[in-house]
Amino acid sequence: MEKPRPRTATARPLIIERPDLQSRPQRMVSAALTTFFWALWLYLWLPVVALLGWAFGFSRFYDEMVRREGYKPLAELLGWYGLAIGLLAGSLVCWAIYNLLRFRGRERRQTRPLVRVAQIAEGAGVDPDTLLLWQRARVLSVMHGDDGRIESVEAFSAAAPVAAPAAGRDEAGAERLMKDPAAA
Repeated sequence: MEKPRPRTATARPLIIERPDLQSRPQRMVSAALTTFFWALWLYLWLPVVALLGWAFGFSRFYDEMVRREGYKPLAELLGWYGLAIGLLAGSLVCWAIYNLLRFRGRERRQTRPLVRVAQIAEGAGVDPDTLLLWQRARVLSVMHGDDGRIESVEAFSAAAPVAAPAAGRDEAGAERLMKDPAAA
């Protein structure tokens, strides 16, 4: 006997794998049944939860909430919380609708222009070749002055120090790339 071959690409996927194939009434019935059976499952666990509560001394909750009717202020407070959450959610929905109507059909976002190495070097006050060496280095140690400008940079690489136009190695295996930003 031959082994069965895989199905062709025209086979319809199962609804459980593609819930978007369900109609709206099917999705609503599915959600309602799921909610009902979760509630039933939790209801079936209530005796165990009550037993554990009494075993750990939570009978005070029953006294406060049931006998002294402490659930009434709790229900009122939860109502106020629900109102606040509803108002916040409503304001966000209104803001989203406002923006949808305001910007419909108009794309105002643009890509940022590319920044060239020369522009970055000019902003940092260094030579573009030096900046390229910094970009290739694996580790940089940058010292800044009180005014925020770069005073010195040491480039470290894993195997060997990065070559730099300025001379001067120290004992840590770093190359001094720039001593004075005005000199670059």
